[in-house]
Amino acid sequence: MSIGAQTMANGLVRERVLAGIKRVAHTQRAPEELLRETVGLLREVVPFEGYATSMIDPLSGLPAGPMVFNKEMGSREDARFFFEYIYFEDDVNEYGWMARNGLTTARLSDGTEGRLERSLRHREFNQPRGFGYEIRAVMAKDGESWGGLCLVREEGDPDFSGKEVTFIERVLPHLTAGLRVAALRSEAGRTSGGEPIGVLVLDHRGRVVQRAGGMDRWLEELGMPQPCREDGSNLPEAVWILTGMLRRTLAPRTGEDEVTIPHLHVRGRSGRWISLQASIGEDQDGAVAQTVVVAAPSGPRELSRINVAAYGLSGREREIANLVLRAYSTRQISRALYISESTVQGHLSHIFEKVGVRSRRELLKRLFFSSFPPEENASPTRPP
Repeated sequence: MSIGAQTMANGLVRERVLAGIKRVAHTQRAPEELLRETVGLLREVVPFEGYATSMIDPLSGLPAGPMVFNKEMGSREDARFFFEYIYFEDDVNEYGWMARNGLTTARLSDGTEGRLERSLRHREFNQPRGFGYEIRAVMAKDGESWGGLCLVREEGDPDFSGKEVTFIERVLPHLTAGLRVAALRSEAGRTSGGEPIGVLVLDHRGRVVQRAGGMDRWLEELGMPQPCREDGSNLPEAVWILTGMLRRTLAPRTGEDEVTIPHLHVRGRSGRWISLQASIGEDQDGAVAQTVVVAAPSGPRELSRINVAAYGLSGREREIANLVLRAYSTRQISRALYISESTVQGHLSHIFEKVGVRSRRELLKRLFFSSFPPEENASPTRPP
């Protein structure tokens, strides 16, 4: 159907579709199933002809598959051609660039100043298939990308409107949360840094249905006295905070959409940080029947952000510390932040002093790998 003949979905339809996407994103789904169902719902509000979406490796920022796309975008052979000959050559609205610059959505018309032919993928991939306008979206959190989405329209159809872009942006935080928890669930029962990842399943009354992997250990770290009661009455407060956040996330909204992602970082009894995220499980009739909580040791990037905050760094010092963590040189930091190299060095000296280290190597170790609080790690020595 021609998009020009379609009218913009009204507010009730948008809210219904948003509620459906939120439910899918926070329900136990394989990543490809989550993405496919979301795209199907999104189409009711944001019409398009072709789409391609995939999980992204949060470390490299590159699509990690499996790719989910419709027949209008071509075959597996077409996908291979795209990644072999186009993806790494075309820098217009590249997913990694979007995440680094804080962009969650980007229209091809904006990236090419209205001249779509400036984009290699438009010339060599989209246009030969009869496509015109395109929009890309990246599912990112704290600088880490978890998924990418590309929507294209038939040549001759209008560009994606501001209202459609805004709706996509409302959806993205929920998709990001869904992909993150899917990644954690896929590791449940395995180990992370030698430690098992745990899963806790609660029924609709908050009673414990299942504890798997290393969940008993994580619950004890969170302050639960042993043994765990079947009625859930002695579960840690963090679990109930997560279930409340999940309920609020799935609740209908009016006016401004408030995004409350059910994800927490909690300091355990030993001083280590634990990452917790909740999602829902459904019965065969599609009714919400269970709450699923996944627990794992907080990863290096999460620890770095926690530690940067814990050492009381200023806003500018946090920016510089985060760039140091990304292996930026003094010159690169200077250019990225539009400040002189001497100013960068001055900020680094203050950072070293606050953290209690003498070099970038020590700073990386302290911020990136330490899971213990500053007072247990900080050296009393000061940099010369």
